[in-house]
Amino acid sequence: MKIIGVTKCPTGIAHTYMAAEKLEKAGQALGFDVKIETQGSQGTENKLTAEEIKAADYVVICADVAIDEKERFNGKKVLSIPIKNSIKDPQGVLKSLLETAKTQGGEVVGEKNQSGSDLVKQLMNGASHMIPFVVVGGLFIALAIALGGEATSKGMVVSSKFWSTVNAIGAQAFSLMYPILAGFIAYSISGRASLAPAMISAMVAVNPEILGTSAGTGFLGCILCGFAAGYFVKWVNTWKVPKAIKPVMPIFVIPLLGTSIISAAFILILGNPISWLMEALNALLTMLSENPTTAIPLGIVLGTMIALDMGGPVNKVAFLFGVASITAGSPEIMGIVAAAIPVPPLATGLATFIGKKVFTEEEQASGLSAFLMGLIGITEGAIPFASADPKRVLPSMIVGSAVAGALASILKITDVVPHGGPIVGVLGATNNILQFFLCIAVGTVIAAFLLVSLKKKAAKQV
Repeated sequence: MKIIGVTKCPTGIAHTYMAAEKLEKAGQALGFDVKIETQGSQGTENKLTAEEIKAADYVVICADVAIDEKERFNGKKVLSIPIKNSIKDPQGVLKSLLETAKTQGGEVVGEKNQSGSDLVKQLMNGASHMIPFVVVGGLFIALAIALGGEATSKGMVVSSKFWSTVNAIGAQAFSLMYPILAGFIAYSISGRASLAPAMISAMVAVNPEILGTSAGTGFLGCILCGFAAGYFVKWVNTWKVPKAIKPVMPIFVIPLLGTSIISAAFILILGNPISWLMEALNALLTMLSENPTTAIPLGIVLGTMIALDMGGPVNKVAFLFGVASITAGSPEIMGIVAAAIPVPPLATGLATFIGKKVFTEEEQASGLSAFLMGLIGITEGAIPFASADPKRVLPSMIVGSAVAGALASILKITDVVPHGGPIVGVLGATNNILQFFLCIAVGTVIAAFLLVSLKKKAAKQV
């Protein structure tokens, strides 16, 4: 029996190649002719030829993200499964082909009980491509602040020319992560033609000047851009157009239409609601800050806002409220914000260390980077985890940051610098460094253990 296949994990490193090796060895043991193509971080290797695809009896696709060129297998008997299945029981996967692989209108179909859905795979595809940009940007900014930063009344300032350049490079990397996230969500849905409308619209979605609002829409808006562009292009591809127009559709018509429609939707429809939401949140924070008896609720609200979209518009409202409180003579509000800011990246980093069994090797490597970003107060370090698994990551991070914020409000922690994280304490910008670290540590530990617990529970249900 001739079997071909493709393996692809979110980061394209360890699991991609491990699964391919295990399937090929299992094929040899069973007496099958098996060839597996790997779509990893180094590109496509051991690529399947048209002749091999034609001669194959079955196709097995082991992937947690969308694979490239899946249309090659139209009309073949295909089994599509999560990549971990092929690592745990490769012989079982190959033996099950006779029962589970099938053909249906050229679409790849697989086990009915496979974990995740197409939407999750599309989201993971965007998150996996975004990770390097977050890591590089975060580490460059962290280095610049840690080694060249100075605490001033206007915030952390990087004064030296060299470290200012390093900081600028990091900022550029961060600015790229949003269109990359949207672009590769769209790419996994409808291919190359969707890249331009998704990426350009994402840049519009995070630009408050273009939106005409006080804040952009953060990574949540970019996710929406990605799905909107992907499915819009998929729909346009079903149009029956004259043969003379077909060649210009993917390079002119689709990008122009997609960018115009999605960007207009954000400018004309989503901009005003977001501005209204920001104003409502500001009004709520003002009301809470005026009453001493609402100190704990204020800490919970601010902590929740910091973790809710991790650097997005809601996060920024809480941060700006904290900054305004410094000049208004209430640095304890900035103290709450500063304690909540590092919890998501520190917690995801800690979770990958204490719960290694529920995180892949790639996630563990990303966890270390997130932890380092947390030390410098960069909440965005947790975005790759939140984008890939929002159902478990966001609730965990929200609880942890809310606890850190509540503790900071109880202990009346202050911060006279518009920044957050342990670096603030090290620079002497807080009134009690030990209590400040305690708030961060308690929130981080709670969030980390909650995340690991939710991950373990999800793993048992698969």
